[in-house]
Order: sequence, then structure tokens, then C-alpha cells
Amino acid sequence: MTEIQQFYTDQSIFITGGTGFVGKILIEKLLRSCPRIKTVYILVREKKGKQFRDRLKEITNSQIFEPLRATDPNFEKKIVAMSGDIEKPNFNLSETDLELLKKEVSIVFHVAATTRFNEPLKTALKINVDSVKTMINICEECKNLKAFVYVSTAFSNCIYKHIEEKVYPAPLSHEKLTKLVGAMDELNMSRKEELKFTKLVLGKFPNTYCFTKSIAEEVVSKSAKELPVSIYRFSIAIAALNEPLEGWLDENQGVTQALIGICLGLIRVIYAKGSVNMEVVPIDLVCNCLIASAWDTSSSKKNEQKSVQVYNYVSGRDNPATWYYFRSYLRSQRYTNPFNNPYYYPDSIMTDSLYLFLILHYILHFIPAILGDVVLRILGRKPVLHKVFKKGSKLVLAIGFYSCGEWIFDTDNIKSLWKKLSDNDKKLFNFDITSFTWDEMLRIYGKGCSKFIFKTEFDEEGLKNAICRIRRLYYVHQIVLGTFYAIVMWLVWKIYNLL
Repeated sequence: MTEIQQFYTDQSIFITGGTGFVGKILIEKLLRSCPRIKTVYILVREKKGKQFRDRLKEITNSQIFEPLRATDPNFEKKIVAMSGDIEKPNFNLSETDLELLKKEVSIVFHVAATTRFNEPLKTALKINVDSVKTMINICEECKNLKAFVYVSTAFSNCIYKHIEEKVYPAPLSHEKLTKLVGAMDELNMSRKEELKFTKLVLGKFPNTYCFTKSIAEEVVSKSAKELPVSIYRFSIAIAALNEPLEGWLDENQGVTQALIGICLGLIRVIYAKGSVNMEVVPIDLVCNCLIASAWDTSSSKKNEQKSVQVYNYVSGRDNPATWYYFRSYLRSQRYTNPFNNPYYYPDSIMTDSLYLFLILHYILHFIPAILGDVVLRILGRKPVLHKVFKKGSKLVLAIGFYSCGEWIFDTDNIKSLWKKLSDNDKKLFNFDITSFTWDEMLRIYGKGCSKFIFKTEFDEEGLKNAICRIRRLYYVHQIVLGTFYAIVMWLVWKIYNLL
């Protein structure tokens, strides 16, 4: 048994955000690699009429738990769902459940957050900041607490270009932000007034997500420093490199939606600065490092470390990949690993000029969406492309801050943690960011999209047909380009004659 496995033996763990992308991978990995864990308690909110136990059953029946089920068919007995709501006082837990957590839990992962960039400030405050204070209050009463890891984001301090592994001063205190949000309610602001006020409050921060995450980190630093606590930041998580299933991913993520749109030929222009790093990391490596960070947090507290330990898990300077590389790789794979049934020839223009992007966005996305809806109406079908365009526009503008931004991240604590691991733990909980190439990762990412989102796996004949379709779309694309250039030249000639 390895040192990390020994640390988790007979321990009870409490996880918020267990129904999300990170949470599910975290639960599966913990139970598969640390089989002697006693219990995993997860907070589950009733959603869309589904009871919390039904939601848990839905999660454990999902495909990513198949490797765990193969080694431990009865793993579900170790997972205990607790009905609650992250936005409510004490998470809306019953007195019985609350007392059980305080008595039994020794390791806490606070993963829950709203990652919507345009979330109203009031909602972001409740979920991203108030919940952290609630969790600290619960942890203070846990009798056997060994480690409490608050999961943040690498972009919580994105207003700085050089981000160290330390807690930065928050833009506002938790108390002041609470008063400001209360004032918004008292003034009964309209949606437009609320947006304008929020923009003033955010200052240099691009959205309410990063803003509230920054404040939450300071809450941890000031209110939980007597606890065995650490802050774990990671950048944008993409598909799993190896575990539990190669290429497994979350289709709702912005980067994944962009990848799908490009490969289907729907996204023709990308708002990104090609020379900067993508700052994406495989989700399984993220969770491996998170598991190891709890082990390290416990031992750091025993050594009476005074400041809150911070971990920056990013690709950064250790294994960089630029947006130019991302585009060139996708172009190189058009005839090797195509998506099934693309709508148009997959290719894209990249620019970091907002004005040029908006011009091309309307020419290459808005006009085709309108024309496509006209065709759908003629065919008697519901027009949906303009709605997709509007949704895509919001997404692109929201992530533009990250796709055009450039940061330097310090990762000394991550490297130090890796050195502390035994050889067996390094194999079991690999989070070495240099252990893969981006060619390998993006190939797995693309296949994951086909397999887990489109439910498509090509046999030899199917791959040939997909490649033939891409070749046909290439010729269509050349005809469209030729027609476009001919129209432009005709217009120029007409203008020249008029002048």
C-alpha cells in the first residue's frame, strides 16, 4: 500500500460539487485507487423534479464508473448522498446529516462553484463565496479533520500577469461585497442597471466568476488558517488522458464546444491570440494532483506551516501549447481523424482583433445562420440556427479574455509535491504535466468527442466514408470561395467604373 493510499484508508470524505465534471472523476478515482476508503459523502441538490437519491443513481450508473464497477461491484455502498443546496445556510443539510459530517468526516474537498462567467453577482456571491464560509464553519466543528482543500481556479487572480502560488489581496472583502449586493436588492435595480452596477464593482476583473473566486480565496486565508487547509487552483480542464476512460469529457465546456464547432465546420473564425498558451490540462491529471494535495496538506499542517498552501496546476511553461498549434493540429487531422457528418469543410481563421473578429463573425456565422433558418422554414422545420449563433456569440466573447490573455504561473509547490511522492504513488496518481505530448492529448480529445458525445466509433469502412465526405466538402468550399472572390472583384470593378 502506498503512502497516499494509507492516508485515505478508513477515512470519511465530504465532497461538494460531486455531480459535476471534476467531482465525478474525483469520486471514481478515489474509490478505485484507494479501495479502503470508508465513506464518501456528497452533497446533492434535487434538480428538475429528480430526488437526490435518483440523481446519485444516475451518476453511478454512468459510463465513467465502469472501470470501478469492474474492480468493486459494490462501490455504491460507500457513496452516501446528502440532500442539500450549496446556496443555503448550512447547505440546507438536516441536523442529523450535519452532525454525522462533524463526527465522521476527516477530509473535505470543496469543489462546488458556478462557472458561468455571466452569472448575476448575487448568485455568484452565494455559490462561490458564502458557501466557502459555510464550509469553513462546518470544518471547524469536524472532530477528526485532517485536510480541507478549497478548489479554486488558476484565473482567480487574472488581473495580474505573473501569478504566484500565494493568496492575493481580494478586490473587496466578503462583508463589503455582501453589503453591495444587499444595496442592489434594496434599490430594486432593473436588469440593465444591475449589469452596469456589476461592471463598476468588478473593476479590472472580466466576470463575476473570477471576481468571486478571488474573494473566496481571501476568506479561506483569513478564516481557515487554523485548519489544515490549502487552495488548489487549476486552469481549463479538458478530456481525460487515461482515466477512468481515455478521452472522457464534459460536452458543456466552452473549449470542448469550440472544438466540436470547428471540426463540424460550423465555427469559421476564432477569437484568440495564436502565440499565447492555451492553458488547458487533462481532467484525470487534475484530480490526481487534487488527491495528492490533500495528503500534502495534512502533513504540511503537522509541520506547523503558518500560511495557507496554494497549488497552481497548469500546463504553463512546463508543457506549453499555443492556440496556433491547436489550429494547425486540427488542420493536420482533417483527413486522418475526421468527425462523422460535418456540416461544412472544417477550417477556421484566427484573430485577436475584436473588431476584425466581429466583422468576420457576422459574415461567416450570422449570415449563414439566417440563410440556414430560411431553408429550415421552407422545409417546414423549426429555425434554430440564429439561436445557436446568439448563444455562441456570448460564449466566444466570454472566453475571449482567456483565449487572448497571457499569464506566467509559478508551479513550485506542484513540483515540490511531485518530488514528495513515492515511485508507486507517481504511477498511481500521475499528475506530471510533462508526461504527455499535445499531439497525443489532442488526438485523444478528438476521439473522446466522437465516442462520448456523438457516440461514433469508426470501423475501416466508416473512416473511409468520413474522409471521402471531407474531400467532397473541400471542393464545395473551393467553389464557395471562388464565387465569393468573383462577387468581390465584380463589386470592386463596378465601384471603379462609377468613380
